[in-house]
Amino acid sequence: MTDHTDTMDTMYADIADGQRHDIAVEFITRRAIDCDGKQVHRLLVADQSGRQFTVLVTPDSETLLDLKTGATHHISGLLGAAPVSAASGSRDECPDCGGALRQGQTVDAVGSAATRAASQLSLEESFGIIDAEATIRRVRDDRSLVDDWTSMDNDETISPPDYICESCGRHVDAYELREPAEDDRILENQVMESVSQAPASANSASQETVGLAAGGAKDVANFRENLANGYTPQPEAISDEGLFYDYHFETGTRTESDALFAPRYATAVTDHPLSGETERYLSVGLDSTLSVDEFERPRLDLVAVLDVSGSMDSSFDAYYYDEHGHKREAEDGAATKLDAATQSLCALTEQLHDEDRLGVVLYNHRAHVAKSLRDVGTTDMPAIRRHIREVAAGGSTNLEDGFEAAVDMLVDGASGPNVERRVVFMTDMMPNTGATGESELTQLFAEAAVEGVHTTFIGMGLDANAELADTLSGIRGANHYFIHSATEFERRLGEEFDYMVTPLVYDLNLDLDADGYEIEAVHGSPSADAATDRLMHVGTLFPSTKQDGEARGGVILVRLKQMRSDADLDLVASWTERDGGEYTERVTVDVPNESDTYAHNGVRKAVALARYARELRTWAADLHDRADNTTGVDDWFLTDHRGEHERTSVPLVVPERYAERFDQLRRYLVDEMDTVGDGTMEQEVELLDQLCQQAPATSNEVSD
Repeated sequence: MTDHTDTMDTMYADIADGQRHDIAVEFITRRAIDCDGKQVHRLLVADQSGRQFTVLVTPDSETLLDLKTGATHHISGLLGAAPVSAASGSRDECPDCGGALRQGQTVDAVGSAATRAASQLSLEESFGIIDAEATIRRVRDDRSLVDDWTSMDNDETISPPDYICESCGRHVDAYELREPAEDDRILENQVMESVSQAPASANSASQETVGLAAGGAKDVANFRENLANGYTPQPEAISDEGLFYDYHFETGTRTESDALFAPRYATAVTDHPLSGETERYLSVGLDSTLSVDEFERPRLDLVAVLDVSGSMDSSFDAYYYDEHGHKREAEDGAATKLDAATQSLCALTEQLHDEDRLGVVLYNHRAHVAKSLRDVGTTDMPAIRRHIREVAAGGSTNLEDGFEAAVDMLVDGASGPNVERRVVFMTDMMPNTGATGESELTQLFAEAAVEGVHTTFIGMGLDANAELADTLSGIRGANHYFIHSATEFERRLGEEFDYMVTPLVYDLNLDLDADGYEIEAVHGSPSADAATDRLMHVGTLFPSTKQDGEARGGVILVRLKQMRSDADLDLVASWTERDGGEYTERVTVDVPNESDTYAHNGVRKAVALARYARELRTWAADLHDRADNTTGVDDWFLTDHRGEHERTSVPLVVPERYAERFDQLRRYLVDEMDTVGDGTMEQEVELLDQLCQQAPATSNEVSD
């Protein structure tokens, strides 16, 4: 992030040492200078008043192909630098060669070649530097594509090294001239890359109609990746709808319908494999009458909101805060959350059509509109992607400010079924300033949804707050994904982007229209906790792919409590479709009396996966609760204490009692996998195997 002043008003006299500026100049001449095999270009330019000055172009900057004598050029991010001074009278010597040291200067921060060029030229006045962070472009009146990126301003300046050795050129930090302190840095866990199940292609020839799936989580990648890296995941990271979206489900016999949404109902009665209790289930198969060929995503008004706060500069595959609450810096060369976010955002822009409109907001402690909302066809998209890759991180996290800036760009735009106004949030979901309360944030996003502005959350890093993402993605029109690999996310975008951004059904309600049954629990909806004894609500259904006629994530499961032995199950389903059409249907469903009875394999698979997810959530919640209560009260107040959404790591521990339950659950899953004929469930069996292998570590369990 750089400190830029207004391009048209900036003159040479405004250029300050260590600060960046945007400035319009006239190009006069260019000269190449060889500095130990590296070429530095010296440009002579003039500001708008005619004042001539020198600009050095470093070897790692962009190739200068578009310079024209007498033409006006725009320099973005020009770094100001003072002349190089001689060595100071310090008696300190270089730790490597014993040479004399001088105070470091701004030009030293961009590389030794620029320093040598400045010395060779004997520059006695301040000059400018074009390095890898800066660009120079000729201003053309006939330019057809617009680069409308505006860099994020802040008060930071470029910090030079403390000292420079005049003999060998080494950068020497002040602390190196004192006795070194003991290095107590905590080593990070090795990165372990896991491969998730690939979704079926949206263009599969075997499809007849588009499937449907509930909004909310679209994967359980965060849960799996935490385990792979030796952490106990957050319980919300394995939501039922996220797990269901890893699988395809038989939805039942197709019924005639004039509506786009065609729900299908099935039942099951089965004994729980661990408790032995008899459970009754109703599944709602999520299917549509919309053919794949007829599906077309609407035009998009999309604003990408990129979190550039300090935590985004931490390692992608480790926690920003360790189990003791200490911040952990990223290892040199390690991929950061921001690296993954910018790579993913660039990939997302590749999915846009010329008629779509794109805006970009950057936010940390405040929001900055980096790119105004403009149609893609007239935007210089390669330039925009280059700017995105150059973004840097720092500061606190004001999620509220970032979202409100995006909504302001969208709320006055066109609305209706043929236009989708969507905010794509790329963040680790750890707000710590502005509105941070869960109810405040929920209201913020819900009010935007009422105005027709929907949100997709893209969770970054192992420590992304699954609980907050789970809550917010239950809002109308919302969904969320966790990124465990930018490459994997890019592949996913190519296969299902159109489905990701096109909600088709809103406000699905299922009312039990009798007193014979009550709703005990709902599995597969982000708003499951809002269910009452009589009513189930699902905020949004998105299109999904099909495989051999089975819909990906195409089920919502209702666990029932039978109130009378002679009870009938009468249902009233109601929903609203994207075009505004409202529908209601009444159905009576037969519930069998015999245990181990399933209407079809779709409901059987859903029951098995829901039981599996429930057991893992119970274990994860227990470990996190116990980790939070392992010590007495720490009432020491810190000025930078973690916010309520900033998560610490919890080491992977499996107490013996859970290992025994996981072993029973594993045997049950193997039997169900064989019965329903879905070999992809083997990944859950392997996960339980991994957890059972942790059982010998019971001596290291978190104490009660």
